[in-house]
Amino acid sequence: MERKAEADKVIDLRGMSCPWSILKAKSQLIAMDPGEVLEVLSTDPMMSEDFSKVLGQRGHQLIQIIDQPEYSRLYVLRGNNDDEHK
Repeated sequence: MERKAEADKVIDLRGMSCPWSILKAKSQLIAMDPGEVLEVLSTDPMMSEDFSKVLGQRGHQLIQIIDQPEYSRLYVLRGNNDDEHK
């Protein structure tokens, strides 16, 4: 069994697809502090690829993916982009 990263917040996006899932996750990340980890639950098979492209451009980092039978858990490290922070 893989050891999972510690998450500061969890967002359940199961059943959602892009672009809505990315927008929801981005919104949650903006509300978080740099260095915090967001756990994303997703059934979208392209989510990890989309996260790497879109969120990486904003300084966030996909640090772990745990595939489960019906969904995936993605762990995203909140970047230090102060332009997005409240």
